[in-house]
Amino acid sequence: MWYCVKCGKPTPREKLIRGYCPDCFIKYVDLFKQIPEVKLTTCPSCGSWLIRGEWYPALSIPEVLEQVLTRELGKNLIEGATLINLYIESWEQVDASTIKALVELEISIDDKPLRLEKSIIAKIVHQKCPRCIARKTGKFTHLVQIRFTTKNYSRRVLERVVSTALNAVSGDSIVDIKELVEGVDLELDEATDAKRVLEALVKKYSAKITSSFRPTRFDASSGKWIGVVTYVARIPVFSEEEVVVYKGRVGIVKSVDQKTLLVLNPETGSIEEVDVDMYWRGELKQPVRVEREEFIVKEVIGDKVVIENPATSEVRVIKQSKSLGGLKPGCKVILIRADNIESIMPVK
Repeated sequence: MWYCVKCGKPTPREKLIRGYCPDCFIKYVDLFKQIPEVKLTTCPSCGSWLIRGEWYPALSIPEVLEQVLTRELGKNLIEGATLINLYIESWEQVDASTIKALVELEISIDDKPLRLEKSIIAKIVHQKCPRCIARKTGKFTHLVQIRFTTKNYSRRVLERVVSTALNAVSGDSIVDIKELVEGVDLELDEATDAKRVLEALVKKYSAKITSSFRPTRFDASSGKWIGVVTYVARIPVFSEEEVVVYKGRVGIVKSVDQKTLLVLNPETGSIEEVDVDMYWRGELKQPVRVEREEFIVKEVIGDKVVIENPATSEVRVIKQSKSLGGLKPGCKVILIRADNIESIMPVK
């Protein structure tokens, strides 16, 4: 049997800590090189907390105490001691700027376990977080530019898309909304909220996303450039009776949903459901130039039809098709030219 060097109590050798029994070690040996000045930094505007250089919203005081004390007490232990766990047993707010907490520490000292309680005083410090400062000064870290594939989009389309974007995030994260000729800019101060907006636009409208970064200053403490991340969300917009080119053929949009179109093939009379994603694959295109010319049937010879443009006197010979069946002299047809692709349909 071994004995404690302080109180003389018989103690098994494996439980002695540097010659002391556990009780005397806790009572007479200071485990900390120094008791740190514990500060809990909170934003007076939004209530978020600064922990290890990052701001965290919606944390309770015990959660903040546990994270801050684990770091501050752990790094101030004497050599040979390691903080294994820390528990907040109780706490009270003494005044507006002071919190008193009773904590239980689970420590390993020279590879031997030790539990003890310690009373800690923490001071509350108020400091505005970058997010609240940015919102007050109009600064932002993320810009989502909503753009459309055509300038001829309706007000209803714009309002529906913006509503989808705003519903994806909380109003607190939006610094400003700017409506421009080419679309809408959303200024945000949270990366996660910008990504939520983009995910919503991709899911609902098949938006295509590109991004870029514009540095504004270099942060020496983190060794990183700080600036604005810009996302451009381009959304395909189509309207009923719009002429498109689908898989190399002229088509006419008969119905528009958020992610699908019903496209008429004027030559066959068939209607096909087309995914808007086809636009980004190059199979569904909006032609730069669309022309329509009216022709009159002059003569039908077997499966050949002779048509003439009365305005230009241009004469063409076309072949009868399913949609052009039953043509007689005097009937009218329309020639649709989408860029370099042509199609002829009867006038009904």
